Amino acid sequence: METLAASSNLAISKRKQGVLECLFVLLVVFSAFTLRVWGMSRVHFWDEAAYLQNAEVICCDKTNYSELDSRPPLLSLFFAGLFLLWHHIYAADIGTALLNALGPGLLYLSGRMIVGRIPAAIGSLLLAFSPFFVGAFPKGFDSDNTGNSLLSDSPALTLLLLGFWLLLIALRRQSDWRFACVGLVFALTVLMRFASLSTVGILSLLIFAAARWWRRAFACVIGFLVGFTPYLCWSRLRYEGYFETLRRGWTYYQGDRQSPLFYAQSFGTMFCWITLVGLTVWVVRWVWQWKARSTAKVGEGERMPTTSPQWMELFLWVWAALVLVFFFALPHQEPRYAIPAAPPLFLLAGSGLSALIMPRHTAARNVGIILLAGGLAWSFLPDVQRFKLPLVNGTATTEETQVAQYLSSNFPPDTVLYSNFNYPLFGYYTRLQVEELPETGPRLYDALSHLPEDGILVAHSNPEIDPDPRHEWLSSNPHFRILREFPSLVLYQYRQDVAKTHSRCRQDKNEN
Repeated sequence: METLAASSNLAISKRKQGVLECLFVLLVVFSAFTLRVWGMSRVHFWDEAAYLQNAEVICCDKTNYSELDSRPPLLSLFFAGLFLLWHHIYAADIGTALLNALGPGLLYLSGRMIVGRIPAAIGSLLLAFSPFFVGAFPKGFDSDNTGNSLLSDSPALTLLLLGFWLLLIALRRQSDWRFACVGLVFALTVLMRFASLSTVGILSLLIFAAARWWRRAFACVIGFLVGFTPYLCWSRLRYEGYFETLRRGWTYYQGDRQSPLFYAQSFGTMFCWITLVGLTVWVVRWVWQWKARSTAKVGEGERMPTTSPQWMELFLWVWAALVLVFFFALPHQEPRYAIPAAPPLFLLAGSGLSALIMPRHTAARNVGIILLAGGLAWSFLPDVQRFKLPLVNGTATTEETQVAQYLSSNFPPDTVLYSNFNYPLFGYYTRLQVEELPETGPRLYDALSHLPEDGILVAHSNPEIDPDPRHEWLSSNPHFRILREFPSLVLYQYRQDVAKTHSRCRQDKNEN
């Protein structure tokens, strides 16, 4: 009877623990979603407009501009699906915020298998509420809004965490179809963001820990090919090369090289100072226990399994280090490029910070809880800035949207619009035929001298934004005349045959 009672109590305890875990995950996802969706707006910028425009091309046959030849397709397909249900930009805002908010929940589910429930919970809170991932940046920090932006970085992180979670489950209960599912999710991750291929490769190293790893790896590859091959075939049929779209997409990572210490300088701002504290505590604790770990035996004549928590925590360090090294090696760096390093860093930081609430003495444990709660609250304080905005910022506007409204109201859709800057915006916010020009230098001026047909040129009047094309050059060229001036933009009308235009104007004047 006592055994039955103990078993019943254990089952009840596990059930309560499961309920509490579900409530925690739901609360974290809901809170993360609220922060990310707050302040949704009709106004979006360069890369965001490119994905929105690609979605319009897919679902609405909008043909005035497209970057499907160089952008990963999955985010645009996701937007296109949402537009079929509700054709409004707010649908994309809400859908992306929800997709991004699922990341912290998946981080908890995968992290508890490696570092335990409490460290995983701390790591998921860091991902859910760190200002960089919410989009509440400190003053002077220049970056894209990762929280509710319509970029592929955070959605790709969510898919990456889904694949990581499925991979850990597959390692615990090994079967070919589970590893095939992992490969399929990894393929979707790369289709969401091409650069995720590097992180997918790092996570795939865990397959070597499986029994009969070659068979599991083969199943994973099959799943990956099932998800990725249709896109390669489409690229071959549309652009005459299986990897042509990936090659073109690589050009977005070209640009001016940043400081060698770029990610080191941005680390505290991106991942919060409390993450640095947690990582430091982890290292100190690991050094303190190093001697005990090196002499401990798993069993008589046995080795420590490669999927044990100790090995997996070391793998997290490898994951974070390789991601940072890869993106540091790129010619151009941006803070959001390092987002795939967040899961291992937050789990390791959670493991370190959990030491504050593990002391045996109640008084020390209470002090640790207060310190941890205070540190997290202080780190997440900038998130409050988001609630200073209205839930729906319907009045937000930019100069580009004003220009787009003017063009849409005064010119027919077959008008050609030339631009060397922010062209995806004009493609999305108008129906004019957008032609992309070289950004700067002799190639730009050569293109301006040989434009294929009459149209309108968008030129910035602020040299700090874009010094080319120079207005002195445009003013001295008889093919261009000022159509309308805005505070930092000037619209020029372009005519190929100036002589015929002048002759027609004189004829109309004589007839009148």
